[in-house]
Amino acid sequence: MVPLARTVCRLSRRVWGDHQAVCLVGRSPALTHLLEKIAKVAPFSEPVLLLGESGTGKELLAKALYLLSPRRSGPFIPVNCPQFEDANLTVSELFGHKKGSFTGAIADRKGAFELATGGVIFLDEVADLHLSAQVMLLRTLASGEFQALGDSKVRRSDVRVVAATNRPLESLRLGDRFREDLYFRLRYFRLQVPPLRERGDDWLDLVAFTLHCLATKHGVEKVFSPQAMDVLSRHRWPGNVRELISVVTMGYAMAEGRTIEPEHFIELLGEDPAPRRRLEDELVRQLVEKGDFWHLVHDAFLNRDLNRTQVQHIIRWGLAHSGNSYKRLLQLFHLREADYQRFMDFLRHHQLKPQ
Repeated sequence: MVPLARTVCRLSRRVWGDHQAVCLVGRSPALTHLLEKIAKVAPFSEPVLLLGESGTGKELLAKALYLLSPRRSGPFIPVNCPQFEDANLTVSELFGHKKGSFTGAIADRKGAFELATGGVIFLDEVADLHLSAQVMLLRTLASGEFQALGDSKVRRSDVRVVAATNRPLESLRLGDRFREDLYFRLRYFRLQVPPLRERGDDWLDLVAFTLHCLATKHGVEKVFSPQAMDVLSRHRWPGNVRELISVVTMGYAMAEGRTIEPEHFIELLGEDPAPRRRLEDELVRQLVEKGDFWHLVHDAFLNRDLNRTQVQHIIRWGLAHSGNSYKRLLQLFHLREADYQRFMDFLRHHQLKPQ
């Protein structure tokens, strides 16, 4: 995890807990560049438009922007724009209403813009916002003022708007579904959220992070077998981070032992289980189940029952499940801390460290 993401995660845990920081896990250039842009626009008050596929974590990134901004002491109010089809209910959700302003308005109600004073309002799936609400939102963004339905009082808005959509707004604004003038107001700062398939090996860190969260919650540590990791590495993740979390959680829940196999989650991917386990995959399973590394790997390699590529595969798998830390890898393979130097000398002397 990059330093900026660690800062956001530390702040996020205080407010929302570990799971809210999951989309920030990773070290890919795509994620790093996005976080750098978020940090640069965070001090401003102008609107931000987040564009990206479903499941990429746009709301969590909006929260990251909020936590890095001077408004983090104020509220963060999310609004799901497609939630209300009725125009009055949509406007009421955003700006509030007075009692009797429309059928069903049995009491005064504060809207999101009033509740979010001093903070941030997050408009999720803004492309589905009702046209009548778009008109009022445009006025608020332009003038900094709003009115509740049925109220003659004009209120000042002290809110930063962060909007998100998984649709191409450029095409929507050419039709009659989204106002072009509102589009240009919202895209003051426009940030593209990359899909998981464009984030390199971030999926490995996300798997490890999710397993850690599950182990912390349920008190049982589990790992994916090499065969299962091979299946995950070949998946394209059309559902992005949300899909990965679902798959990891399913595998964790279904596995009765400490090792998660493809059959524990494969139905969520719509794929056939991977081929029969290779020797090195079987050795990894035994190591995780408290097998003896010095006998299973060290002696087997010296006796030429294992080749260099197979040992590197085992070490690479262990590092992927240990945050790239050799000391944590020792714990995963149930080696003593006192064996660390012997272990590292073995890898260096025989050129077994993965490239």
